[in-house]
Amino acid sequence: MMAITAINLYAVRLLLRNLGQEDYGTFNAVAGVVLASSFITTTLAVSIQRFYSYTLGKGENNQLSTIFSASINIILVLSIALLFIFETIGLWFVNNELSIPPERLVAANWVFHFSLITLWFGLLQLPFTAAIFAQEEMGAFALISLTECMLRLGVIFFIGITAMDGLIFYSIGLSAVAVIIFLLYAFIVHRRYPEYKYCRKIPKETYRSLLAFSGWTMYSALAAVGMTQGITILLYMFFGPIATAAYAIAQQVFHAFAALSNSIVVAFRPAMVKSFAEKDYTSLNKMFIANNKFILYLLMMVAIPLMLELRIIFDWWLGNVSEEAIIYTRLTIIYMLCFSMHNPVTTIVHSTGQLKYYSLFVDSIVILCLPATWLAFHLGASSEISIILMIAMCIISHLVRLVILRRQYPSFSYAPYLSEIILRGLFVAVCTFFVVYLVHQALHPGIVRLVTVFAASCITMLLTVYFLGLSAKEQQTLCHFLMQRMNKYSEN
Repeated sequence: MMAITAINLYAVRLLLRNLGQEDYGTFNAVAGVVLASSFITTTLAVSIQRFYSYTLGKGENNQLSTIFSASINIILVLSIALLFIFETIGLWFVNNELSIPPERLVAANWVFHFSLITLWFGLLQLPFTAAIFAQEEMGAFALISLTECMLRLGVIFFIGITAMDGLIFYSIGLSAVAVIIFLLYAFIVHRRYPEYKYCRKIPKETYRSLLAFSGWTMYSALAAVGMTQGITILLYMFFGPIATAAYAIAQQVFHAFAALSNSIVVAFRPAMVKSFAEKDYTSLNKMFIANNKFILYLLMMVAIPLMLELRIIFDWWLGNVSEEAIIYTRLTIIYMLCFSMHNPVTTIVHSTGQLKYYSLFVDSIVILCLPATWLAFHLGASSEISIILMIAMCIISHLVRLVILRRQYPSFSYAPYLSEIILRGLFVAVCTFFVVYLVHQALHPGIVRLVTVFAASCITMLLTVYFLGLSAKEQQTLCHFLMQRMNKYSEN
């Protein structure tokens, strides 16, 4: 994930250079109309993986082919429905409501159609991706993810070489990459896990269970994606392509942080779902605390120096960017730190299967950000108010998440969460920021300060996490683990 993050960040620099800010903003606005439906991809991925993991936890491996087949059928029907909706309403919206410059309208339509192909193959690969996650085959996932990343980088590189219009070439290239990645996932699952095979006879109860779970999960994903993609479209409508490009840059940083967060979540989620299915709540609670700490401390280790050195990093990464991009990115980093904390909570709620009230209350708060942003823009507020509202809604919704988690999972307690995660996390953040800020102020701007600030963040974070962020028992466990590893290496 760290390698992929580095490549993706470089890819943004190359893409911005080869397309230009206006075309980059246009691509994100047009593709955003289609990718706003990526909440469906997120929904189905989580739903299918949950059923796989739960089935494996109960030892009912013979049911895997039934779940696999039902998910394939659901996705095929859904894909046809989406194709009809986007080729009618979606196409009208792009051509009439996005205020695309007339000279770029043809290219924008190409982007729209090929974005649909990318979405379609992304949906088709979900049952195979979920199977790899459920089997905890992280090596295969890492290899395919890295391959996808390199292929996307290759497409961006050739934008500056081919004679074809950059926007059209980029959209065609992304579609080709989506096809290749789908084939890779399907091939690996077919060869390694024969239990995931298609069968025609599927009980109606399987469809009902998958659709009931997916329905409320879909509402959750709709709220999250609708907020981010909706704001992209609102920025384009109220402030034009330059502001949209600045927001898109901030979103790339968001996705880089999300990749780090998800690499931890993906490792924990199957084991947590299986522990719940086995009713091993002691192990589940330990993993819940550990998952939260891993996410929080890892993201803070990168976020603190990044916010301080953002101007230098952007100058090196993208060249001369607008001040809006700096402001958006700093606010987005704060939002990401808040947003990432919901993943362990959501994993347990998904394990219970009781999503109705969780989704209804939590995600209704999240989705309010979109009309609130539209109203703020309509009243003349500055563009960064959109991300400030995202942060506010994220904090409020997380408090509601904890209340619902306590009602649905009685083993959860507020006191350990507050003391072990929130308060310890705040102590670690304050101490690390204080030290890193002193280093930042003491040195002149440049590469030396950049490296020193990041090194200071890593060292300070490791020390403060050990002495302030971990409980006494966790410190003992860590020391025991390190001693075992040292003894193993000394014997070798």
